[in-house]
Amino acid sequence: MSETTEARKRHTQAVVIIHGIGEQRPMATLRSFADAVLPEPEQGGEKYFSKPDTLSKSYELRKLQDRSQPRTHFFEYYWAYQVEGTNFGHIRAWLTTLLLRKPQSVPKQLLFLWSLSWLLIVVTVAAAVLGVAGGISQFTSQFPPILVSGVSAILFGLLHGFVFLFVGDVARYLTPLPSNVKLRQAIRADGIDLLKKIHEEGIYERVILVGHSLGSFIAYDILKHLWQEYHEEYKLPKASKQEALAKVEQIGEGLRKGVVGVTLQDYMDAQIGLWKELRDLGNPWLVTDLITLGSPLAHAALVLASDETDLRARQHQRELPTDPPEPEVETTKLEERRFYSYRVWDGYGEMKNIKLRAVHYGGLFAFTRWTNLYFPSDLAGGPITVFGPGVRNILVDSGNVFIDRTIRAHTSYWNQKDMKAQAKSNSVSELIKALDLKNPKYFE
Repeated sequence: MSETTEARKRHTQAVVIIHGIGEQRPMATLRSFADAVLPEPEQGGEKYFSKPDTLSKSYELRKLQDRSQPRTHFFEYYWAYQVEGTNFGHIRAWLTTLLLRKPQSVPKQLLFLWSLSWLLIVVTVAAAVLGVAGGISQFTSQFPPILVSGVSAILFGLLHGFVFLFVGDVARYLTPLPSNVKLRQAIRADGIDLLKKIHEEGIYERVILVGHSLGSFIAYDILKHLWQEYHEEYKLPKASKQEALAKVEQIGEGLRKGVVGVTLQDYMDAQIGLWKELRDLGNPWLVTDLITLGSPLAHAALVLASDETDLRARQHQRELPTDPPEPEVETTKLEERRFYSYRVWDGYGEMKNIKLRAVHYGGLFAFTRWTNLYFPSDLAGGPITVFGPGVRNILVDSGNVFIDRTIRAHTSYWNQKDMKAQAKSNSVSELIKALDLKNPKYFE
């Protein structure tokens, strides 16, 4: 690596934003996000430069670069164009799975919507039965057929727009039916490819991944699969006590057990220490933070599993990484020890005298912090508690009554047009804190 490249590396980080559901346009999410989180430059002028993006596969995309130090490059992982040809068959299986559940297996914050859906189904079926039984002629005598047809067309259009443009994305990505597997594979593969290229570019010292709505699922998936590739890669193996790893394991289990005096902040500080230790041993992992906004991962038991028991089983098996990670338990006559790692028994390469512990394939949140922001009125999101006590959940307030009480909340996490006049809004400020772009500790 040249001296110039090394200097750039010490001062450069990458933020990757993954958009949510709907017919998103390339760069729209990225520009609005950068506008919200970057301050006005003291010297005047634009907040950022629009530069060529040589890492993404799409010519529609560019990267945005801020004007201060440490340098930040903003990338967008744009996946919406992959979702084409959605029909009701793609959605039916997913909706059926959600509706045909016992009430006790539905998350509390979604129980009202689940009940309302069943009420609408019953009312619709009842109305149809009454109409067939003889009420149609009386109904049409009072309401002309053209009016009935017009209202029906409008309602169908609204339903089509909502279901196919929004629910369709969720249904196809989350349902592993044969007709959806190719789509799921393409979205994940392109996201992993972008993160790999950022890792291999050689100038970035830190990466922050931000996922909004369904984008948070995609972010979680690509991090999970990428770490599975990197988890045993130590390019600079050397004798090490791996004190940061031991500290994370100790604090993480203390946090999980509710030990008095062990705080979430203690754990998140220890995660950064372990991230630096892994980098010092030559592991290529750069992602320090996952930030989720309005994330349906809050309802993982509903959308990823059949119920909470099934979800926990898959988490215990490390199929779905938790924060803190699922521990490996070793019991002796004297003590029980819990590890997020395992010993690499044969050393590395020719250095047989080195015995390192490698963080296991489901342990990415031992060193990657997870912050989740949510509005109380955002039914699509909520606090993410089912993935462990290591997730920092932050309740935010837009300061706008209309937003806080309607579906608009889901798209307003960094919408400055809605919030700039609202003194009580804290969603953007909390997002800026979570990004922590100006902290020099990541570049020491």
